[in-house]
Amino acid sequence: MEKRVIKKSAAFLTLALSLAALSALSACSSSETAGTKSGGGDGAEAGAADKPFRYSTMVSTFAEVPDMKNQFWTRFQKENNLEMDVQWIPDPEFQTKLNLALASGELPDVVSAQNPDDINTLNAVEKGVFWDLDPFLGDFSQYPNLKKNIPESAWKYSKYKGTHFFIPRARSQINTGYLIRKDLLDEAGVPLPQTTDELYNALKAVKAKNPQMIGTLFMENMQSAFGSFKPQYNAEGGMYRNVLTDGYTSMVEWYRMLYKEGLMSPEFSAIKGAEPDNFFAAGKTVFHTKNFWHQYRMEQENKKIKPSAEVDIVPYITGPGGNASYLEPGYTGGLFIPKKVPEDKVKKILEVFNRAASEENSKALFYGYEGTHHKVENGKYIMTDVGLKEIQSFTNDPFSIKRNEWDKVDSPLAPVEVDLANRETVKVVYDKLTVDPFKIVRSATWAAEWPKYADEFETKRTEAIMGKITMDEYKKFIDGLRNNAALKKAFMETAQSYKEYFG
Repeated sequence: MEKRVIKKSAAFLTLALSLAALSALSACSSSETAGTKSGGGDGAEAGAADKPFRYSTMVSTFAEVPDMKNQFWTRFQKENNLEMDVQWIPDPEFQTKLNLALASGELPDVVSAQNPDDINTLNAVEKGVFWDLDPFLGDFSQYPNLKKNIPESAWKYSKYKGTHFFIPRARSQINTGYLIRKDLLDEAGVPLPQTTDELYNALKAVKAKNPQMIGTLFMENMQSAFGSFKPQYNAEGGMYRNVLTDGYTSMVEWYRMLYKEGLMSPEFSAIKGAEPDNFFAAGKTVFHTKNFWHQYRMEQENKKIKPSAEVDIVPYITGPGGNASYLEPGYTGGLFIPKKVPEDKVKKILEVFNRAASEENSKALFYGYEGTHHKVENGKYIMTDVGLKEIQSFTNDPFSIKRNEWDKVDSPLAPVEVDLANRETVKVVYDKLTVDPFKIVRSATWAAEWPKYADEFETKRTEAIMGKITMDEYKKFIDGLRNNAALKKAFMETAQSYKEYFG
């Protein structure tokens, strides 16, 4: 594959990355002490005279429950003068357990919620169950790490009705894009597609040479190329949700065309979970959507089947209504503090969050400690067996940490020069993409009402794509939802929320 090569000294860039990583991991001065500063400072401050600060928290886990007495958590708590009582709950069960806790009032000191916009959580906010944190945060002078190390966009978009009821858990804004089999395009004599029309033609050309290939599967993040992110209002001034916009319907029509041409799997609607990844890794599909860092992994997987296979990145696709896909809002999930927690303890918890967001603690929560959990070679973090066991993707979820903007671009498997080239390729999305406004705007009515219609909507969408119903029938169904009295109330709330965030 003809890699895009950065025309600066690779050795210099590699050294720079390595030095930056090592510098970020270096321990703070031993003269700093926890509890002697009210959240200021940039390192993991150790308490000399104070007893460890104890607090309880509720966090989701995507694997086995971590051992809080393992080497990582023992050292982290000691260096930060903490005694954490963590309730780790398997992610599929988390929202149900949280709902029960909200109903009973038996909440820990901190709730680390994956979905702050869940209807039960929003209702709890409305009822005053959680602290409004803005009066505590003030101008952030007491919490400088929270201000500088959590993206500005996260603070902007995590507000609810003008204030912050949770600390946003930081996330890089560049996340998901498109991967394509460049070797198959080359063999078919077509260039990398940049538009929806070019993508359709490319898939069709590859299919003509490889009849057994599936072009692509359904990808909802194509919708913004057809205009679904643009506000569309009804006569009352209510704003339709994205799935009910004309732009979204145009995307359904486009997929209908692909399906009719045999460019989609006949079973696309039944392909769920990790199956789309498995299809692309097994060389069955041409075009795929995934975190950018998977480019190298997917190429290596395809080379096992076809040694000349090449997987390239398509940062975005331009359509008749805009560009696909989107930027993340800069956070995922959040940290709520219940009102039952006394004000003095709230301040101490915020100090803990501030220390966790420091350079040193952020690196530790993401990679563990050098020598025990990882080593650094040529600018890459190489995890040890202990690190692979003790450090998981959710290890940092009890906190909000400083995230590398290239978290979802750099691959732990790839040579550093591949990472650098991929950064150059994808950085254009900062100028070409926007956040998905429907990940931002909030409506309690929509959260309560839409689940009643979601399954039927997905069925009708699938039937329209497969040609089992006409587009007129699909549009009539959408019109019915647009005129639903309860959803109309949600549209008014959506319009007000959109104005709050986007002006």
